[in-house]
Order: sequence, then structure tokens, then C-alpha cells
Amino acid sequence: MRAGEPDEPTTGSPGGTDPPTTSDAPAATDPPTMSDAPAAADAPEAPRAAARTSRGRWIFVNVLLVVTTLLLVVAMFSIWANRLLFSPDNWSNTSTQLLQNQNIRSTTANYIVDQLYANVNVAGLLKSGLPPRLQPLAAPAAGALRNVAVQGTELALQRPRVQAAWAQANRAADQTFIAIVKGKKGVVSNNQGAVTLNLSAIVDNIASRLGLPPDIASKLPPNIANLVIFKSDQLKFVQNVGNGIQGLALWLTIFVPVLYALALLLAPGRRRRTLMNIGLAAVLAGVLVVLGRSILQSQIPGSLTNDASLKPTIEAVISISTQILGEVAGAVILVGAVLIVAAWFAGPARPARAGREAIAPFLREHAAESYAITLGIMVLIFIWDPIPATGKPAGIIVFTALALLGMFVLRRQTAEEFPDAEMGAATRRLRARVSSLRGGRKEPASPPPAGNGANSIPEQLQQLAELRDKGAISTDEYQAAKARLLQS
Repeated sequence: MRAGEPDEPTTGSPGGTDPPTTSDAPAATDPPTMSDAPAAADAPEAPRAAARTSRGRWIFVNVLLVVTTLLLVVAMFSIWANRLLFSPDNWSNTSTQLLQNQNIRSTTANYIVDQLYANVNVAGLLKSGLPPRLQPLAAPAAGALRNVAVQGTELALQRPRVQAAWAQANRAADQTFIAIVKGKKGVVSNNQGAVTLNLSAIVDNIASRLGLPPDIASKLPPNIANLVIFKSDQLKFVQNVGNGIQGLALWLTIFVPVLYALALLLAPGRRRRTLMNIGLAAVLAGVLVVLGRSILQSQIPGSLTNDASLKPTIEAVISISTQILGEVAGAVILVGAVLIVAAWFAGPARPARAGREAIAPFLREHAAESYAITLGIMVLIFIWDPIPATGKPAGIIVFTALALLGMFVLRRQTAEEFPDAEMGAATRRLRARVSSLRGGRKEPASPPPAGNGANSIPEQLQQLAELRDKGAISTDEYQAAKARLLQS
């Protein structure tokens, strides 16, 4: 028996030696046991499970972004309603802007004169002031003075005193509305659960300008000099709607940023892309609200009246009333654009990478100055006050904290990417490139000649690729130098 052959079995072949059977083949090495089989099977399954987990989490993050963006649209409308209805200053300013509009002022003047002529015997008042011989002319004079009265009323509505009285009346009405929504018992009982707009002072002022008795407002029906905004039987509904608007404006202002932050937290490895998506979602939500406002201005006038003369007035009312909504949407678009720019600057684009490399030495060596510059920029933004949130204490605190956090992340990223970057190196390369462009076509970079001490061709190709990635040479220069290197 030759060395290395298995022992002769008890029952063998006539030849005296049998070939190894199937059961004898793995005798030299121990076969994997049943307990080892799952481990061997789990090895390729681990990356697949991780991939499934990552894919599932990414899908969840995208769904979360979609839901949060829809909530952002609702939040913008609720913030607009809250700022308009529950701020006497905003309501008064908006009402004054309405009166300053030419179409609205003209329609208001016609309405006031129509109500005066419908509820006051203007001809009788004129007759009482005329001599007996001229009294028959009172009725024709009253009709002839109608157009003059409209013009006089429109002129009176432009006066600062009348506009101040209008603003004061609207402020008082909004204060009563807020008190009733909050359920203040004294206000509710004294006003019998109704909110009215008292225009008596304005009517008296206009009447005196037209030569009518100064107490003309007392002769008008209550619904003329005191416009009823809502009645007592609508009290519960108004309270529920008002409290709902305030609740939505408060909680959605908190939940929407928290949900966006949660999406960032759940996307490790894809946070820059998630931040870009958040910025795009905010811009999209703002644009949708702006388009919705435009649709309201164009579609509602036609659905409310068929009178072509009134449509410009209704359109102006909607435009001015939704001005705060446009400001809120503009603020969301601006914040989204800032997030997009921040995500792009942190990305792999060549201009962004060159910019990070240029500022990396300063950020690394001057940490205190970097944060001081950030605070200085934020102070300038708060002085500029481009959006309503930058003028409020809560907004100032939040935006300042986010700016400082962004500077911290930027310093850490540049320190990891460019630990050996030198001050002014990126500027020198940029100047050299500009000067080469001004001086004419730059000669393609050529590899060092082969010989003693020369790098190998793969090393030279790698050096050329690094120069291209850093922006020292263009893609065309890289291709030409590569071709020359391979030919040599």
C-alpha cells in the first residue's frame, strides 16, 4: 500500500485496493457541521439586510418629507390667518391699505352715498334750507348733487383724519373679536356676542363735508353706521374657528421644523442630500402657496359677482388681504433657498470644493474669528429684517443657533478635507489660471521625462488626475497631457 492511501476496508474489490468512496473523500478535512451552515448562509445575507434596512429608512425619510411639506403648506395658511385676525395692528394696517386703494375707495364712496340717499331725505333737508321760491328746486338739486356727493365722499376718504378714524374703528372691532374668541365674559355680555364696525364718526365727517347735518349717522339704520361682522348666533362657531387657527399656527410652527430635523437625523450618510431635499420642498411649498394666492385673486371675483365694475374691487380686496400670506410664502422660499445653497456648498461640485479649500486655513486657524463673522452677518440680517421671523425674539434665537451650528459643521468638514491647506494657495492657483487665460492658450501639462528618478506612468497619471480634480488644469489639458504621456 502506497503512502497516503487509506486503510484497506473490510470488504474490498478483487484488486485489493478500493478507490475512496464518497464518504471517505472529506476525511482529510473536517466537513462543516450543521451548526456552521447558518453562519455560512448569514455571511452574504448581512449586507443584503443592511441594504434593505437602509433602503427602507430612506423611503421612510422621503415619505416623512412629503408629509411635512404638506403640513408646511397648511402652516403657512394658518400663520397668515392668525397674524391677520389676531393682531389688531395687522388688521388695522390691512384695513387702511384697503381704503387707500382707488377701486375700493370708489366703491366705498358709492356705497356710503347710496345709503345716505336711501335712508335720509336729502331733498327735504335741502328744501328746509332754501328760500320759499327755490324750494321746488330741492328735488332736482338733490339728484344733481349725487355725483358731486360721490366725488366729495371719495375725496373725504383720502383725508388722513377719515383714514385714522377708519383704522381706529377696525382696530376696535378686531380687539372685540379677539376678546370674544378668548371668551372674556364682560366683552361677550356687553356686545351680546356680536362684533360690529362702528362707522358713525366717518359718516358724520363726510356728511359735514357735504353740507348735511353733523348727526346724520344717528338717522341711519343700525346696520349702516354699525356694520355687523358676525352675530351672536355665530359665536360658538367663531370661537371654535378662532381657537383652531391659533392652535394650528402655534403647533405647526413647532412640529414642521422638528419633523424636518427628524428626517435629517434618520438619514446618516445622506444628510447633505436630505438637506437639499428639505430646501427644495420648502421652495416648492412656498411656490404652491403663491400660485394658490394668484388663483384666488383671479377666480373668486368672477364667482362672487357678475358685475364687471365690482370685479376689480374684489380682486384688490383679496390681494391686500392676502398680502401677509405672500410674505409668509416668500419667507419660506428664502429659507429653502438658503438650505439649498448650504447643501450645495457642502457637496462635491468643483466650485464648492474650491471655495471650501480657500477658506479652510482661516477656519482652522481662526476659530473665534469665524464665529464672530457669523454673528456679525446674522446681526446685519436682523437689521435688514427680510422676513417677519427675523424681527421677533424667537426667530432671532433660532436663526442665530442654526448659523453657529452651520459654522461648526463647516469647520469640521474643511478640517477633514483639507488638513494641510495653506493660506492663499487657492487664490494663487486662481490668479495663475486667470493670467494663463489672459495670456493665451496654456500649453498642455506634460509629464516629467522618463529616466533616472522619474515616476512610473501610473503615478504620473495619478498626479495629472489630482491636478485636474483640484482645478489646476482643465479637462482638455488633462486629456492632452495624458495622451502625450502614453505616447512617450
